[in-house]
Amino acid sequence: MRRLGQFVEIIVGVAFLWAGIVKLMDPSAFLSAILTYEVFSYKVSVIASLGVPYLELCVGACLVFRVMKGGARLLAVGLLVVFVILLSQAAMRGLDVDCGCFGSSAKSSEAGFFWPIARDILMLVGIGLGMIAEENANGSREK
Repeated sequence: MRRLGQFVEIIVGVAFLWAGIVKLMDPSAFLSAILTYEVFSYKVSVIASLGVPYLELCVGACLVFRVMKGGARLLAVGLLVVFVILLSQAAMRGLDVDCGCFGSSAKSSEAGFFWPIARDILMLVGIGLGMIAEENANGSREK
C-alpha cells in the first residue's frame, strides 16, 4: 500500500510540474485565464499569474522527489481546493472560461467543467491516499 501511495503522489507531483511549466511558458495566457473567472482584481490576477506557476513547480518537485512532503501536501491540497472552487463557481455562473490548468489549449466550456473538476478531486484523493499509506506504514513499524 505504501508504494501505491508514493506512486500516486509522484503522479500528482508530475501533474503540478507540468502545469507550472506550461504556465511559465505563456504567462499572459495564464493571466487571461485568471481574469475570465471574474473573481479577482487585475492586480491580484497579475500576482497570481506570476506566483502560482512557481508554487506549482515547488509543490510538484517536492512530491516527485519526496522531500518536505508535509508542506507539499498541504500546499497541494490548498491549491486543488481553490481550483475546484474557482471551476465550480464558473460553472454555476455559466462563464465561458479557459481553465488555465495546463495551458490555453482547451477551454473548459467546450469540454464542460466535469473533467477539470474531477481531475482536481482525483488529485486530492491521490494526496489523501499517499498520506494514509504513509501513516499505515509508519504505524506498522511502531508495533
